Amino acid sequence: MLRFNPEHAKQYGLKESIILHKIVFYILINEKDERNFRKGRYWTFNSREGWGNIFPCFSYDQIWRSLKSLEKKGALVSDSFNRRAYDKTRWYSLTDSFAKEVKGSEYWQKAIRNSTKANRKTAISNRKTATPIPLDKEIIHIEPY
Repeated sequence: MLRFNPEHAKQYGLKESIILHKIVFYILINEKDERNFRKGRYWTFNSREGWGNIFPCFSYDQIWRSLKSLEKKGALVSDSFNRRAYDKTRWYSLTDSFAKEVKGSEYWQKAIRNSTKANRKTAISNRKTATPIPLDKEIIHIEPY
């Protein structure tokens, strides 16, 4: 089920608020489980295909434009913490001002407090398809004809 905050829909747009809601959930789960902490904040990441699996009703381009819009409007920041230069997986976190708003929200406090380890494992397993490219993969070099 796709959820969103109507106030965020007014501020950022409907698609953006749906995507933002899921990203907030993943980041708060990572914070609760103390996972993916870098540069003073908690992050979530996904591949293009991974985001497409989470939001099958949106095209890859719609998802990409929505993520860029959320960055431009000050809700998200992105970075890359990948070990290989050719790994283009983007990592997303909340801006400081938006994180403060989320952490002050009774809705999110209750949602994360009520999330059990089993619920979080289900949510995490749904994004297991998204992993940065592992270090043990070799680059295939093909000689031109």
